[in-house]
Amino acid sequence: MGRTSDAKDRLIAAAMELMYTRGYHAVGVQEICVQAGVNKGSFYHFFPSKQALVLAVIETYAQDVQQVWHEAMTASGPVLDRMQQVFETTYEAHRTLVERYGHMLGCPIGNFAVELSSLDERVRQKIGETFNGWTDVIEHMLRETASEGEWSAVEIATTAQTLIAYFEGVLLLAKTRNDPRVVQQLARGAVHLVEAACNGRLKSL
Repeated sequence: MGRTSDAKDRLIAAAMELMYTRGYHAVGVQEICVQAGVNKGSFYHFFPSKQALVLAVIETYAQDVQQVWHEAMTASGPVLDRMQQVFETTYEAHRTLVERYGHMLGCPIGNFAVELSSLDERVRQKIGETFNGWTDVIEHMLRETASEGEWSAVEIATTAQTLIAYFEGVLLLAKTRNDPRVVQQLARGAVHLVEAACNGRLKSL
């Protein structure tokens, strides 16, 4: 049965790389097992289906990205600078990935959303939960800032959702152009969105 102590983690890690670089449908269970060094019996011990595995993959990616948002939103310094730092950190991560794989891979959650949302309801729900989790981190930061007397006019929920939509859109554009520098170049746009919200303009967009 192989080394069961870390077999589950190795399966998730293998699936993360293969599905991220090639897509969900292009990768089979056997290939994942080979890369992970785990036999099929062990695979089905941990995951009753390929769907169960991709849900675990999405959860892992979701936590990684949410941690980036959390660290930036809870750091010291001006809030708008912290928000821009999320994009700077994301740029560095994708620049490294381009060096490794030769092309821009985009957001893994966004990729799964495009490929699977209309085909698998459970996966669609999981992706929705992921975006909600990221949005909650931003909402919490905005509420804290508003409670301190800043940005009192901001529609917090709308602004947080808009920022996540912008974040995903920037990564999609960077993937389309095959250039991670797009993420860095458009980092300031997130700040402009919040500034617009503060001035009451976001509501009318």
